[in-house]
Amino acid sequence: MPRVSDADQRLIEAAQKILKKSSLSRMNIRQVATKAGVNLGMFHYHFKTKDMFIRAVMQDVYEKFFKNFSLRIEEADTPLEKLRQALLTLGMFVRDHRKLVLSIIEDVLDGNKEVLLFVRKNGERHARILWDLVGQCQKEGLIEKMPRPQVFAFMMPAVVGSAVLMGGVENVASSLFERGVLKGAEVLILSDSALRKRVDMALEALASRKGGKR
Repeated sequence: MPRVSDADQRLIEAAQKILKKSSLSRMNIRQVATKAGVNLGMFHYHFKTKDMFIRAVMQDVYEKFFKNFSLRIEEADTPLEKLRQALLTLGMFVRDHRKLVLSIIEDVLDGNKEVLLFVRKNGERHARILWDLVGQCQKEGLIEKMPRPQVFAFMMPAVVGSAVLMGGVENVASSLFERGVLKGAEVLILSDSALRKRVDMALEALASRKGGKR
């Protein structure tokens, strides 16, 4: 990842804080500059356009995720544990950045060229690792030998589906009651322990019958 200046990084970090409650399309550059303590003119000097800035913000978020994703896999000692850690890391990332993920999905569906370019460039990086880990687990008899797209179609909703759904509901919740209910649901559905349970259940369901209970 290219080295960035102090002002660049402050702007990027300010945008990431704002994106926890907003979206890419609604992000206000003046608000970002104010939060970062950077003159608006300096923003345009560093990034030229909002599109270029959005690309830098998304790339920074992704590189931090991918570094942690790779590290957690390296620390595991078996193919199944590597897959478990990969799924947990991905699930926690989507949970913690669900507003951004929803915004990216929306922009992809709208055909936003900058976002499409970002997804094509980066999406394959972690997807390829997951694909290979599933294949390795199948080769060692730890996961049923079925077409890998079918494995992913079953596995990924358990890992990221709840966070994406929760993010969508949060976007339309308006009353204090609705927000209160969502806060309680967030603890029950999106906690670390709840995510670990869903990952374990998914891997248990996919376990090879020949390999026995995992």
